[in-house]
Amino acid sequence: MNRTIPAPQYTSIAHDVPTVPATDLATSGTRQLVVQCPRCGELHRHLGLGLRRSPCGQHYVISTPHTAPTLTAA
Repeated sequence: MNRTIPAPQYTSIAHDVPTVPATDLATSGTRQLVVQCPRCGELHRHLGLGLRRSPCGQHYVISTPHTAPTLTAA
C-alpha cells in the first residue's frame, strides 16, 4: 500500500488585522478575556492576548488597556 499524505493547507490572514480591547473576566479557575467582535458584534472569551480567531472566523489582536475593568462570573 503506497498512500500519499496530502500537504497541509494554510490560510493567510489579512494584513489589516483589527486590534480589540479586552476586559478581564475572573472565573473560579482562570482569568479569561472578553472582547466584542468587530465582525458579528457578539462577546467572545479568550484565554490569552495576541492574535486570535473568533468562533465566527474573524481574526483580531487582543490588547488590554491598563485601566480595564474586571468582571466576575457568578
